[in-house]
Amino acid sequence: MEYFSVQQIAKKWSLAPRTVRLYCQKGRIKGAKLMGKTWIIPKDAIQPTINKEAYIEDKIYQDEKSQTVLIVGGGISGVFAAIRIKEKHPSFKVSIFEKNNKLLRKIYATGNGRCNFANQGILTKKYTNEDFVLPIIQEFSYAHIVRYFDKLGIKYKSVNDLLYPMSDSAETVALMLNKKVEELKLEIHLEESVIDYTAGHLITNKGMYHYDHLIIAAGGKAAPQFGSDGSIFNILIKHGYSLVEARPSLCPIKVKENVNLIEGIRAKARVSLIVDGKQKHIEDGELLFKKNGLSGIVIFNISHFINAEKNSKLVQICIDFAPDCGKIEKDQYVQYLHPRLASYLVRNNLDIHRTVYTFKGLFDFLNAQVTSGGVSINEVNSNLSSFRENKVCFIGEVIDVDGVCGGFNIMWALASAEKVSNNLFAYGKESTRT
Repeated sequence: MEYFSVQQIAKKWSLAPRTVRLYCQKGRIKGAKLMGKTWIIPKDAIQPTINKEAYIEDKIYQDEKSQTVLIVGGGISGVFAAIRIKEKHPSFKVSIFEKNNKLLRKIYATGNGRCNFANQGILTKKYTNEDFVLPIIQEFSYAHIVRYFDKLGIKYKSVNDLLYPMSDSAETVALMLNKKVEELKLEIHLEESVIDYTAGHLITNKGMYHYDHLIIAAGGKAAPQFGSDGSIFNILIKHGYSLVEARPSLCPIKVKENVNLIEGIRAKARVSLIVDGKQKHIEDGELLFKKNGLSGIVIFNISHFINAEKNSKLVQICIDFAPDCGKIEKDQYVQYLHPRLASYLVRNNLDIHRTVYTFKGLFDFLNAQVTSGGVSINEVNSNLSSFRENKVCFIGEVIDVDGVCGGFNIMWALASAEKVSNNLFAYGKESTRT
């Protein structure tokens, strides 16, 4: 006897696959068999008559045929959401609205152009609002990401838990995602800015568009040179949303002390964040002295943790330039450090193991990789739908979620997009948090 899959029978009978599965589970299809986790159905099986329970499923299927999904923002979160929704719901009309003249503009600069898109390491203590983030990340982990990217033709390599495209080029990721966008025939609106939205309609500088589902993936304020200006926040405030103040993150920091004489010098060191006398974070890495401040990946991560200390009185950065060495006399500093840095420490009577700088502020959004702050997680359900408005949801950087360096922010962008693609019909008014 010849058997069909659930998908084949669903197409033959013009039903949703889940309706066919429901028939199988209820024993309403003669000869249907469960093979492992998959149902197989005789090719010549007779379609059951519709009962009330199945009718509800069928009605959902009929409704799906006319669904329109509009996505505000053509960054990696918005583009990935569009792709995944179209793959799961081929009959949907899915459109992306992007103010720039091309999609994925910001991703070209990610990881200094190499696009560190995920991390194999431990996820704890990597994000703000960790309890909210981790369940979503764990549903679509780095393993899921690399499997999907492999299907797109993006081969990868791992460097100390950091995952990069094999090409070492962010352009590869952008190229393959854009190729998928074209293959799925997604509708793209470039150089079109969102002005506002109502229940069921998106308003732009070029017109008004109906939607059944609105996904806001407009990012934050970081890197305005790539089009992220935070204008969506003003719109959301008008709609009554509570926003956490947007601040630059993963950026250089300003210090009160004068470091201009050692501008441009790099040094490997152990860097500690001290807040009101208590150590809040410690990390080894390379730092860079720049005019009026400190930079480098280790400092970018320090900026992430500084943003969590909004009400602190005294924030200090303590640097150990030789963490693996014992006591070093000042006349020996030059044996361990760049001559200009060694001279600077000696001249200012600074300890090679404990040089302390006083935090003055963060560099601006132009120098930041991500935004700290955004739509409060108290405004968003666990499925990322709005707690305030029906048929509206949020993904990516627009939410008050940001991570440290190492691919964690792209992981959030992708995982949140995947979450929404799985939950378009799971909107609810009950928040999962208090």
